[in-house]
Amino acid sequence: MKSPVLTFAPVLIGIAVCGGCRTFYEEAQEARRDAMYGTGEIARQRAAKMAGSTVNRKLGSIELARLKQLQGDFAGSSAVLGPQLEELFDETNDGPILKKGQIGGNILAGTLSDDLAIPYELPAFELLFGLQYQAINSLCLGNPNNARVYLRRATAVQEQLKEANEKHVDGEVEVSPAAQEDGSDARKAENAKNAQEASSQIIGKLSPVADAVRASYENALAWYLMGLVFAKENDSNAGIAFREAARIAPAIAPLSRPAPGAGQDVIVVYEEDLVDSQEPIKIPLPFGGTIWSVDFPVFNAPAHAPAQIAVEVGGAVAATCVPVVNVQALAYRNLRDRIPGVVTRNVTRAAVKIAAQQVANHVNTRNVYANVALMAGVFAYNTFSTAIAEADTRAWQTVPEHVHLARIRLPADRGSVVLRNAMTGKACEVALPKEPAGAGTRVIWFTDVRGFSTVTVITIGGRGAPTWARSASLL
Repeated sequence: MKSPVLTFAPVLIGIAVCGGCRTFYEEAQEARRDAMYGTGEIARQRAAKMAGSTVNRKLGSIELARLKQLQGDFAGSSAVLGPQLEELFDETNDGPILKKGQIGGNILAGTLSDDLAIPYELPAFELLFGLQYQAINSLCLGNPNNARVYLRRATAVQEQLKEANEKHVDGEVEVSPAAQEDGSDARKAENAKNAQEASSQIIGKLSPVADAVRASYENALAWYLMGLVFAKENDSNAGIAFREAARIAPAIAPLSRPAPGAGQDVIVVYEEDLVDSQEPIKIPLPFGGTIWSVDFPVFNAPAHAPAQIAVEVGGAVAATCVPVVNVQALAYRNLRDRIPGVVTRNVTRAAVKIAAQQVANHVNTRNVYANVALMAGVFAYNTFSTAIAEADTRAWQTVPEHVHLARIRLPADRGSVVLRNAMTGKACEVALPKEPAGAGTRVIWFTDVRGFSTVTVITIGGRGAPTWARSASLL
């Protein structure tokens, strides 16, 4: 018979080895810092590694595609992102339909496995940004028809989820029967009380920001871009798209029509900063007379005040950008919708581990060494699994915190605009390549990721070639 030490020595070795390992959260933060202030290479390598995995394939692919787009590699971005998006939809006679179970959180979760072992599915707000970015890739690659397809899918997702009585499909979580078998009625009651306590704590942190939006799947920008495409095709559905965009974000309503006067119709899309990161927290909860710390994901940042971005022409303010997509609130709302299911799973796992230890403590094998070995083995397993356990903080790191919009009429004798942050005073001049007057609507897409900011100029409904350049940050 093995000695008690040998019984759990491998586990203790594992704990010692993992003590120097970086957690998923720590790796994500390193990649985030690199995307904001470095070259983007560390972030790209991490995204590529995730894209090659099983459980993080979709997350890694969209992250990698976004980083390629920020580096001006629209073909490379499209090649990575396209296949991931294609597998999520069925094309029917009535239009694109999101396949069932393809929204993050709608998963069958086991009791003993860690949440990080569950394949990552894109929550609705991330999926919508993926479709928008693929539409931009298509426009930059000269494929306006493909752009139309992806924008139609982005609006179809919102219609589909809205028609489901706004049940927040991205927040529904199924718990497997095994996860509900907690033992005695007393233990089930204790688990339910612990789950309620943890949920209340986390939801209390999220609600002040999450309540700024009605649902995590509403995105006015997708509808607005669809309206622009329809308008350039003289499609009567443009009005429907613009109205839906204004329903979600009323500030968009004045931007549904070109500004009066002669000259070039110019849209400014300003993506501000990066969305907050989910952070791991431990909440101590009582289980059967003992206290056990359980891991959960949470957002801790307060509501973000959007920047004040002015569009200047010839030294005068032509327009002020209005915030139209509060991505921070969408992310908080998505997590808040998922928290009850996350808490149920994690509390159940903790209860199972503690119950196993209690059983082991009371088993009598009629051999003192065997008794000690059994108790020590269960204790060591629980200690090891708790030490390496990590809250599931997986999320798309490079979507913005806020998206702003402005629309101006650029006089024919002007070939550039200046974007200025009224709060910091920082400014950036954006030149627009020349093209025949009235050839299309110019879109200045400014992504402000501090040290890694970029400006892309594209044309909707015209022949102008896209331009891309690195830019100084306005933040």
